[in-house]
Amino acid sequence: MFKKTCLALALVGAAAAAHAGPTLINEGFDDVNTLPGWTIANLGTPVNPDILTWYQGNVGAFDAHSGLPTAYIASQWGAVGAGGTLSSWLLSPVFSTAENLEVSFWARNEGAAGYIDQLAYGLVDAAGTFASFVPQASVTLVGEWTRYSFQLSGQGAGSSSRFAIQYFGAGDLATVIGVDDVAINVPEPSTWALAGVSLLGLVAARRRRTQA
Repeated sequence: MFKKTCLALALVGAAAAAHAGPTLINEGFDDVNTLPGWTIANLGTPVNPDILTWYQGNVGAFDAHSGLPTAYIASQWGAVGAGGTLSSWLLSPVFSTAENLEVSFWARNEGAAGYIDQLAYGLVDAAGTFASFVPQASVTLVGEWTRYSFQLSGQGAGSSSRFAIQYFGAGDLATVIGVDDVAINVPEPSTWALAGVSLLGLVAARRRRTQA
């Protein structure tokens, strides 16, 4: 059922602007030691116990997207041992999906040539079950802060979910990444209407391919 409801998600692009209404979550990671309701997990192999999975931003790598230079959450290749596979998860607190929502965040890497840092992002159920993850996109990060977002149709009274980010890939090919300014908002009706037009276009295109 959770995966079926997530079919209503529409990706709106990395740099899409939005005029948001009420905010459900607004996290700038000023202090990653105090993140009530957030979940951090290292499902990579083999796990390196000497390196934190997610930690406070480091100005030695790059500055935060906003706020103090260290006000972001970071992860790195060292979360797994040599030859390992990254699977570092960051889950938001539970939020209501009763209304239409926009989910957005900013992310980047160091931009070192020859290395690849990848994120998948989407939703998991309110229990935070990793197997319930429904990715909305997988992206290869670049060496500057970039905004990513998607929109979710309201699922009705009593529905809820959690936003999830997975840092994945070969540890030996990865560097250091940062995530900042995670926001979950109820968008203005005009913003949602524009996203609805895009979603209708995707549905129409799928129907044309099916009929061809």
